[in-house]
Amino acid sequence: DGVWEECAKPGRKTTYDTDTMPIQIVRQANGTFLVSQVVWGDCTVGDEDTVEEPSFITPSGGSNRYIYKMLFFRNRLCLLSGNDIVMSRAGGFFDFWPKSAIQSTVTDPIDISASSEYPTILYDGIQVNSGLVLFSKNQQFMLTTDSDILSVDTAKVNVLSAYNFNYKTTPVSLGTTIAWLDNAGKYSRFFEIAKVLREGEPDIIEQSKIVGRLFDNDLNHMSISRENGVIFFSEKNTSTLYGFKYFTAPE
Repeated sequence: DGVWEECAKPGRKTTYDTDTMPIQIVRQANGTFLVSQVVWGDCTVGDEDTVEEPSFITPSGGSNRYIYKMLFFRNRLCLLSGNDIVMSRAGGFFDFWPKSAIQSTVTDPIDISASSEYPTILYDGIQVNSGLVLFSKNQQFMLTTDSDILSVDTAKVNVLSAYNFNYKTTPVSLGTTIAWLDNAGKYSRFFEIAKVLREGEPDIIEQSKIVGRLFDNDLNHMSISRENGVIFFSEKNTSTLYGFKYFTAPE
């Protein structure tokens, strides 16, 4: 007679400081927008050893952790913090805690790191059909899985390429390829990457090479029109505008 039920260790931290967490903007039925706090899921099981805090939480006595980007991938909300990718429960975008401390399920949150010999703070990412391409200042990574199901046991992060990335801008999708700006050196460079697969090397082209000495450094504004196949670049407080026209050729 009776039941056995898991619970959180008494005294452990189970809630977030919502003042330091992202907020949400929700469109209402009448066309207005409501800005409000998010109702984040609480920790309901385990202690600090069996169920660790998500990596975007600043540890007690440790240096501050920051969320650099929020993305959606495989029905999960992904937070990029430092060199970590923290993914919510599948279908539960605001829940980053497992439901059990003694067994894992395929819907549990995923907390995985990208490691390299270079500094690996992840600033942005963009989804492709084979995974999630992640960008640090010096490298690109691929978050993917060899299984049909993305879970704690199957998720992996591989190094994809080693090109500089201007973290003040965002990568863009060009239909079947993706592109980004590099801010290293005297001039900016604009790269396009194709054939991004789980295995093998991708194809990367420097599309700005023919105008390399005309492409100013410190470009920080990008605007893309996918309907017209054109991207514009500029720098704040300048009157110079650069444009790149692209198209998707049939194979």
